Amino acid sequence: MSVPGHSIGSENRPKENKQRARRRFIHGVGVAVPVIMTVKSSSALAAQCFAPSAAASIALLHSRLDREHLDCLGRTPGFWVNAAKPGNPNHPYWVTAGGEGVLFSTVFGSGFNGKTLKQVMALNGNQDQWQLGAHLSAAYLNNKIGWVPDTVLSLQDLRDMWAGRLGTYTPTAGVTWDGGQIVAYLQTTMPL
Repeated sequence: MSVPGHSIGSENRPKENKQRARRRFIHGVGVAVPVIMTVKSSSALAAQCFAPSAAASIALLHSRLDREHLDCLGRTPGFWVNAAKPGNPNHPYWVTAGGEGVLFSTVFGSGFNGKTLKQVMALNGNQDQWQLGAHLSAAYLNNKIGWVPDTVLSLQDLRDMWAGRLGTYTPTAGVTWDGGQIVAYLQTTMPL
């Protein structure tokens, strides 16, 4: 049966138009999303760097989306122990960082009497609780070579961490860290 002014099946056209519009929208989003996602591309090997005070405050990290996020390319104590060996391909980094013969106590003011940074990084077991001396030594070398910016972790920060290792280090008001927590923070600056 035919009604004047209407063709058969015309009642389905608004539905078809909506579906066509949805397909166009989804297709447009599918093209736009990859472009938006490539605006900032950090190295997959880099960790986000935050100063100890920012790292201690989760609320602070999420409250300022405009906060500058720096990349940390620090190396672990194991990397530095190996780099200290003259035949190692990473030995030039050790030389550039100037770690050879440097006493731990010269950098940090006390501790590990007569031991060099290299010797402290090679300690194991109960000789270095939490491996704090090893991680501080590595952080010092990472800072010296520029793999962790001084604006994120300065020599004074490292010295304060060593002095407060027994639970009195205060990265921000109302927060204290012991040696284990300091090491956990330092590891965030050492993705490699």
